[in-house]
Amino acid sequence: MKVAIINNSLCLTYDNGEIFAKDIAAKITYPGNAYNLLTMGVMGKWILTGNIARTDNVTMKFTPQGQGMLIQTTFTNLSGHRIENTEHFSPFICTLSHEPDKLLCNRFCRANGNLVNEMQSAIDSIRTTDGTEYHSADFCVYASKDEDGNQISGIFGFASYEKYFSAVKMTREGRIEAYQFLESHPLDIGQEIVSDLVYLSPCSDIPSSGIPEFIELCAHLAQAPVVKERAVCGFCTWYYYGPGVDQEIIRENMEVLDRHKTDIPVEYVQIDDGWYDNWGDWNPNKKFSYDMKAMADEIKTHGYLPGIWLAPFGASEKSKLFQNHPEYFVKTKDGAIWKNLSLDFSNPEVCQYMYDLFHRISYDWGFRYIKMDIITGTLAPGVHQNPGFTALQNYRAGLRLIRSAVTEDTFLLACTAPLAPAAGLVDGMRVSCDIFERWESLINVFNAVLKRYYYHNVFFINDADCLIIREAEEEDNQCFRLCTRTEKELKTYITAAAASGGILMLSDKMPLLKEKKWKWISYLFPQNTKAAVPLDLMDSYVPSVLDFGKFGATQTVALINWGETPHRMRVPYAAGKLVFEFWSQKFIGFCKDNLWEELEPHESRVYFLTDPAPKAVVGTDASIVFSVQSQFEGEKLQYSKNKLDEKLCIAEINDGGICFSHWE
Repeated sequence: MKVAIINNSLCLTYDNGEIFAKDIAAKITYPGNAYNLLTMGVMGKWILTGNIARTDNVTMKFTPQGQGMLIQTTFTNLSGHRIENTEHFSPFICTLSHEPDKLLCNRFCRANGNLVNEMQSAIDSIRTTDGTEYHSADFCVYASKDEDGNQISGIFGFASYEKYFSAVKMTREGRIEAYQFLESHPLDIGQEIVSDLVYLSPCSDIPSSGIPEFIELCAHLAQAPVVKERAVCGFCTWYYYGPGVDQEIIRENMEVLDRHKTDIPVEYVQIDDGWYDNWGDWNPNKKFSYDMKAMADEIKTHGYLPGIWLAPFGASEKSKLFQNHPEYFVKTKDGAIWKNLSLDFSNPEVCQYMYDLFHRISYDWGFRYIKMDIITGTLAPGVHQNPGFTALQNYRAGLRLIRSAVTEDTFLLACTAPLAPAAGLVDGMRVSCDIFERWESLINVFNAVLKRYYYHNVFFINDADCLIIREAEEEDNQCFRLCTRTEKELKTYITAAAASGGILMLSDKMPLLKEKKWKWISYLFPQNTKAAVPLDLMDSYVPSVLDFGKFGATQTVALINWGETPHRMRVPYAAGKLVFEFWSQKFIGFCKDNLWEELEPHESRVYFLTDPAPKAVVGTDASIVFSVQSQFEGEKLQYSKNKLDEKLCIAEINDGGICFSHWE
């Protein structure tokens, strides 16, 4: 892609000279008198020198990147007056040469004055209509067709997240705009604003390569360390006990987990909300004998790593921290403390307080898994001790500080937190809303989890929230949330959890789970660590067709009917394969052509699709994602089981081409 001036319009062109985007501009908006919204845009004609375009008050630097272009814009206030309350900075505006008819948008999460892309933001697949503006936090993906009916798709949004929370908007007519929230910071005469990096690029394969390559670019620009792909499994107290957790609860659950270590290799035991005195002080309460180090040591004696919950970016007004140090918190413009208390990490004393807190939890108490919650709601777009600080910079400064305070092997999980700006600063990230107890909550959770597959193992390890598979007879009076999901829905839940490829945290009362449920949990091991690719990404609210990838000669794919009526669905890649369905434990046989299956409402199916061979392992009764090592060589099939009691389905094709199977 190249930058050019054509007919006095700043444009991006394909290498063959065909226009990709035209009428490139930039602007800043701010409130005027009587609440009028004022706009200051490009003031002069563009002058292009190499890959740098300039006017009187705007400079754009273009950097070719793969098929697309990175853009960074500098805006200078040449208005002749100080702008007291800036609103939006739009560093890149243009009109595409084609009209998008489908969009994938990140809905905003509104919290504490912020508009961000975080775990509670739904991701919508939209068919565009004329005259409508569509907004998306961080970035969006679009698809359209050219005059010959060929699909044109692309990605537009921010590729760096250093300064301001950001968003994009797009219309069916192809007008697109990237903008950043300036949080009412003043802009003096002659002062400059430098944007974060904007990215615009066509992409040929949206789910498989387009978005993943973009996210890898973002990680590279953030200088994020390579995420170590690993299985993360644990037990969390929250969804059964809520804030009623105590040390005896931890002990009784560990006793049961101990008996299942062979099939379910839990690594962490995490104590959630309910262990402390005051939010902000973080001292253990009497339910833990006022001694969290002793509790952590006890967890270690069972062979687990101890985990703990806290919400470190804010505090309670009842806390000693707030009572003694009100100066630690972000202010409003009139000098009052922001309503939702927000620690100000531009204050060195706050940094020292936070360093000491996390150093104590990690080094002194010995916790190796720390869940940091309620972050978006405690980031204030107000006045910091450093007047140039923004809520985004405060967030990143806090995460960097926390990372520096803990041991190298401490796993940091962020929850209710902005997603992209945390790349490289946390190990794991909740990418969905809370799971709650009804079928409908699965729809909301996996709308986000399955559509955010691209973050996993690049920005961080995705967390799809806890796995809760209890039914009414597995609950007692300690139960914090009474679950209503059916057996069929629970199997779909397990299928979707496997597709996430990320963190697996159990959150039932372990002593009450029936043996059947322990068997179902064991199906998730060996734990899948790769996120399934949603093949219907642009056409569904919750992805229904999931590609887990190929292991040896066998590919795992899943179908899910999220709807309320039976649905006939095509099994992708089935033609020419040996087909086995996991939940029914049924060998379907050799599939010559397309395979169509009818799924009941809320039902899931998991298919193993194996390349034909005279003899092949095509199925297992032990794992929902196929990972059996096997090889057919010299008229002999060799294989190794993952589990001692695992049974494998072996398919054979005789000389007459007849396919049959047996179990070994």
